Amino acid sequence: MRSMVGPFRGLAPQPRLLWAIAIGAALIALSIVSPVLVAVAIVYHAGLVLVLARDLAVLPGRDGYRVRRQLPEPFSLGELEHVRVVIENPAAAGLIARIADHAPAGLNPQPREIAGKFDPSGRLEINYSTSSPRRGAYRFGPVDMQVSRRDGWWRRQLRLQHPNEVAVFPNVVAIKRIQLTLRRGLRAMAGLRRARPPGASTAFAGLRDYVRGDDIRRVSWTATARRDHPVVVEVEAERGQQVMIALDCGRLMTAPAGELDKLDHAVNAALMLAWVAQAYGDRVGLMTFDDRVTNYIKPERGSAQLRRITEALYAIKPDFVEPDFGHALTHLSLRLGRRSMVVVLTDLQDPEASKELVAHCLRLAARHLVLVVTMSDPAVLNARQAPIATSTRAYEWAAAGRRPAKSK
Repeated sequence: MRSMVGPFRGLAPQPRLLWAIAIGAALIALSIVSPVLVAVAIVYHAGLVLVLARDLAVLPGRDGYRVRRQLPEPFSLGELEHVRVVIENPAAAGLIARIADHAPAGLNPQPREIAGKFDPSGRLEINYSTSSPRRGAYRFGPVDMQVSRRDGWWRRQLRLQHPNEVAVFPNVVAIKRIQLTLRRGLRAMAGLRRARPPGASTAFAGLRDYVRGDDIRRVSWTATARRDHPVVVEVEAERGQQVMIALDCGRLMTAPAGELDKLDHAVNAALMLAWVAQAYGDRVGLMTFDDRVTNYIKPERGSAQLRRITEALYAIKPDFVEPDFGHALTHLSLRLGRRSMVVVLTDLQDPEASKELVAHCLRLAARHLVLVVTMSDPAVLNARQAPIATSTRAYEWAAAGRRPAKSK
């Protein structure tokens, strides 16, 4: 019984087949009135069966299909990325198909269904976009496909099993873009040039053509005379410094800010800062905290350190508690043995919490360089800048104006 059902599994009639069946039923009904139509009905149905059998023969079953996905490795948080699905079966050459990949809903795949056609070699390739607002592990399921012949009578529904386990990490695509820019040279982006922080010692980095805005004191007159056009000396900050990133995972960081929440924006910023520090030879470390210190990675150099920080950022979860800045910054002052740049990524709305943070940062600044970065809310900024056309908008504008003032 199973062998008889197999060739017909997943079959569904096309609209033209339903019309053909309706015409056949009408002929049978009319043959009662006119015996001459009996022969016509028999010939009609015999021909219809032959046509349906031929159409069924050109729709291959599930066993002949091979499917594979080409996925980003890994997926990046909040980044628009593309998934490619390739289906191959030489027997399906020329067939029309509709594909629905069982991508995780958390990746926001668009579109969910895609139409296509197998090429003469029996290959079909489709692409769709994804953008995940959440870090974590996800699972791809099977690929559903409907195939039919142009002007055919049947369509076959197939489910091709192809599970994939994937993970959404902090935004590594942004790092790849910066790497590409650096390989091409800073002159590929107008207005960018090497700079150094005030008071930092510098080292020779190279020569380049003069552009408007360069310090005239950096002109190399020897190179200018040799090349017959202005040339300036490029310098870069002395390497080997130490950077410590302190990431707040408390209650306020769970608030949404655009497509991501504030913690995920901070996670992406922390990863970018860690990569830049590592790329320029600095030691970089990470501390996460809420009402206690949840993780501490001591500053080190190298790609292994960047991998440890990436894995720690991937696993971060916020907690609905108030952050204890005093405990976190005291922990830092006890663990950091040498002068460092301490970057605190947080969000502040309460004036009392701001006073506590400022007091502990001033104490920490006696030995370290402290930089506090707070998260802005795009919805509040838009409410402040949008035109006021109604009384409701006036209240929104007033509320948006008070909120930044309270946090200063």
